[in-house]
Amino acid sequence: MVSKIAFLYLGFMAWGCLALLPVVKLQEVGQGFYRFFGFLCVTLDTLAVGLALFSGSEFGAHFRPAAWALALSLFFTLCFTIALRVRVRWFLWTCFVLAVGSGFLGLAYFPWGNFPNPVFLGFHALCSALVLGAGILAMMLGHWYLVTPKLSITPLKRYSAGYILLTVLTALELAVSYFLYVGFGAQASTPAGARLVPDNVLFVLFRVAWGTVPPLGMAYWIWETVRLKSTQSATGILYAAMVCTIIGEGMGLYLTLQTGVPF
Repeated sequence: MVSKIAFLYLGFMAWGCLALLPVVKLQEVGQGFYRFFGFLCVTLDTLAVGLALFSGSEFGAHFRPAAWALALSLFFTLCFTIALRVRVRWFLWTCFVLAVGSGFLGLAYFPWGNFPNPVFLGFHALCSALVLGAGILAMMLGHWYLVTPKLSITPLKRYSAGYILLTVLTALELAVSYFLYVGFGAQASTPAGARLVPDNVLFVLFRVAWGTVPPLGMAYWIWETVRLKSTQSATGILYAAMVCTIIGEGMGLYLTLQTGVPF
């Protein structure tokens, strides 16, 4: 269980950062920012794939193809990062699309085949990966203004807005999941939903009271400080929100693998 959580957690962060990287154009932030995140994603994917190789038989039939797909994503991410220096546009973005596509298969398709409602679980995995990526990208771009103070505020607005919207989407998705599996929904009596809260009350508490509510509460202040071009204040709030999101998504991943309920 621990190795699977770590594998998906590292893969989520890598894929989320990579998939959302082009939300801000290369020309807007410079090649250095793209290269930094390219190598960060390569490092995270390498750790995830290495963990899969080390775990061996602990990875089941559905997780082994996920590890192979993530290894393919690692290769194309490395090609994309190197191609940033070559500056052959068609090769650069072909590598990017292949990296994102193979990463999608490795994280949102293959791991959930033996769970009920794999489509909902795959969608939940995408939401989790994207909100993690958006938080990390926005926070790191805030730090980038210390290096390039003349950088336009527009890129930070874009990443911050993406993080806020994805946080709201994640909260709505959790509410729907709770309604369907735990609360008053039609499937509330399923064994997985019935034991989600009683058996894992501490993790549920961290998931909601630490990983969801604080980032939602900080959303207004993030946007206001970015709008006022107070990049240092925005970066501080984004850092706190990102830490909460990382903790919350980790707890959610444990609950999802433990019960099969998207949480």
